Amino acid sequence: MRYILASLHLPAAATAVLLLLAACTPHQPYPLPEPSALPFGQGRLWQVGGAAGGLSYLFAIVRAGDKRLTVLPETVQSAFDASDVAAFDTLRDPFTAESFYDVERIKLPEGKSLRNLIGARSFGTLTWHMKRSELRPKDNIKPLAFWLYMGGANWGFFDYRSYFDHRYDTSFDTWLASEARRSGKKVLGLLSDQESFALYDEMPLEQQADLLKLRLQRYSESTPEVPKVQIYLDGDLATLDALWREYLSWLPPATAQALDQRLILGPNRIMVERMLPLMEEGPTFVAVGAGHLPGEEGILRLLEQQGFTVTRLH
Repeated sequence: MRYILASLHLPAAATAVLLLLAACTPHQPYPLPEPSALPFGQGRLWQVGGAAGGLSYLFAIVRAGDKRLTVLPETVQSAFDASDVAAFDTLRDPFTAESFYDVERIKLPEGKSLRNLIGARSFGTLTWHMKRSELRPKDNIKPLAFWLYMGGANWGFFDYRSYFDHRYDTSFDTWLASEARRSGKKVLGLLSDQESFALYDEMPLEQQADLLKLRLQRYSESTPEVPKVQIYLDGDLATLDALWREYLSWLPPATAQALDQRLILGPNRIMVERMLPLMEEGPTFVAVGAGHLPGEEGILRLLEQQGFTVTRLH
């Protein structure tokens, strides 16, 4: 059956498409934007003081499978070992949730058409790409499913060196959660699986369409390559933020603003609210996506506004 989602193995299919394109196109290093001027733009680990439960820690992570990530710096390992609880933004990547690939959930509402949402030209481009893998798009499936299939979750940039030279079969967050369980820590997610899934599943169709159209427009003979994992290892959260801002600048302004609010700023407030009781109870190691920590509305600033002291350790 030559239709997407027929076998519900979208992640594998998406990876196959990316690797096919990687083999056929040169890897063009992308000129990095100027780092964002924002608070907490440098670092990976912060100590949080002021809670009744003693010292806790905030650790920036990236959701990537790279063996370099599994070598924790000594300061990070010490903070990890000193904590009774390990809290993650989410315990499961929403893109790997089985419900994300439930055909009934990703079908468009009655009367809606993928072709009409993204336009005939974009639909034709999507069809051309999928034909290279002997697939064809179905007109009644939400745009987000095809955005994911086309590698959209890389947010405009792909770290080929990390994938080809340092590939590790387990994502960093999954590996770290496994290490926490192995050491006897209480492990939990600040966002439930359903909440993290809903951030994408319940995204308005017009925003989904904008994401897919952008992904199709950005394909070219030179594939943008950015060493995102190395930037993270360098603790350069300001440059990671600048890359996110650059991606948003390619979208219609209303969609960009809504996406930033939906995926970053809104979850920041929820996660701070939920980590506070954990920190009051005892030493907690909080590991969240690097994009959630810096900035005036980032988690670290929000904690300061709650009266906590925040000190960079690494």
